[in-house]
Amino acid sequence: MAVAGVIAMICSIQPAYAKRVPPQDMTPYVVRADDSLFTLADRYMQSPADWRLLRDINHVANPRHLQVNARLSIPTSRLRQTLLTAKVVAVRGSVEKLDTAGAPPLPVSAGTLLMEGDEISTGRDAFVSMTLPDGSHVVLPSSSRIHIGRLRTTLLTGAVDRQFDLKQGEVTTDVTPFKNPRDSFRVITPSVVAGVRGTRFRVNYLSAQDATTVEVLAGKIGVDGAGPDGAANSTSAPQPVPGGAQTLVLAGYGNLTRTGNAAGAPVRLLDPPEIADPGKLQNAPEVAFDLMPVASAGAYRTEIATDADFLDLLRDQRTTGLHAAFDNIPDGNYFVRVSATDTHSIDGLPQVFTFSRHLDTTNAAATPIDGNGYTFRWHVDGEAKGARYRFILSDHADLSAPYIDLLDVAGGEMTVANLPPGKYYWTVVVDTFENGRLLSIPSEIRSFTQTR
Repeated sequence: MAVAGVIAMICSIQPAYAKRVPPQDMTPYVVRADDSLFTLADRYMQSPADWRLLRDINHVANPRHLQVNARLSIPTSRLRQTLLTAKVVAVRGSVEKLDTAGAPPLPVSAGTLLMEGDEISTGRDAFVSMTLPDGSHVVLPSSSRIHIGRLRTTLLTGAVDRQFDLKQGEVTTDVTPFKNPRDSFRVITPSVVAGVRGTRFRVNYLSAQDATTVEVLAGKIGVDGAGPDGAANSTSAPQPVPGGAQTLVLAGYGNLTRTGNAAGAPVRLLDPPEIADPGKLQNAPEVAFDLMPVASAGAYRTEIATDADFLDLLRDQRTTGLHAAFDNIPDGNYFVRVSATDTHSIDGLPQVFTFSRHLDTTNAAATPIDGNGYTFRWHVDGEAKGARYRFILSDHADLSAPYIDLLDVAGGEMTVANLPPGKYYWTVVVDTFENGRLLSIPSEIRSFTQTR
């Protein structure tokens, strides 16, 4: 009776145990002329000896002779894969490729090829953008670190497997829609596993909070919570939290997930802020933007890039106030992207504006002369050939209703006499042609008081 009881207990345990073993993923294959298990193993599998595995799984009697159009099952895990490369397309500041074996880091420049196993780090005010073979883009802003966990394609199916392990900071991705149902693209942090099928989204690992924010700008992604309970060991990527249901995050939504917890519930992203006078010429020593407040915002983010897709980032600044200022921005035409951040550190929807930067290099002075007048002199450092000047003098601070408004003033000097008493405001506008269009750069508005 005791032996029978043990046998009965074992039999009752076996079915439950079998349910916990996931079935092996198989790739179907239709036999073509001249195929054999030997040629299939040699061409598509990791080892020529895998023909035996194919024989056993498919119950093939003669491995040299297969029926044309017959269907075989091939273990996906044994299919041969080839490594792909990502190409760096833009770099700003200090960007390094780290050596996990402890060798000194190597600088990364535009044109550098990266592959599976590489780890990239960006310094302060540094940025790097890379493009993948299918046209997808990955952008790493300042103070971030990412490890390329998987970047390969399966020879038989053409499926592409891409995995990026975000160790620090943030990553923005623009993923080309999948053409193969077996394609995969994942971003993994200590808190989440985010899988996508063609979308634009951001992932930010907040190390101080041990949490991850995800913001979806286009498409949708599935987010699983991850953490210590889901990690196999210190060298493996975090796995989904056992028992946690995947959270679907749609475009216009984001979520916050703390390490070890199930994925957070989606919340609507904040609307983007407006910029006061976004089209003004940025000619002051600092490039500055004044933002309009957004309800429920705890902070604001302002980014500057040379391209509309923000692959070539110049600056990225977070402020609790509504004023963002940047120094050392060269002359040129740029894009500025602004967003509001909620109180959970989730960045909102972005809005992009164009602006022009031309630093005012006018040196000007007004010297009093006899006869209640002034001589106005100016010099423009590095002025363009053929530059013309416009002189404006007004008794209004905004230069409205000007007392004098002269176009095409020759040279760098003019005299005005017989001014009645009062406070006056004046400026010199430098007109140059750039790329076939007129560019007017006003200098600082100066003032003086005529007392006699």
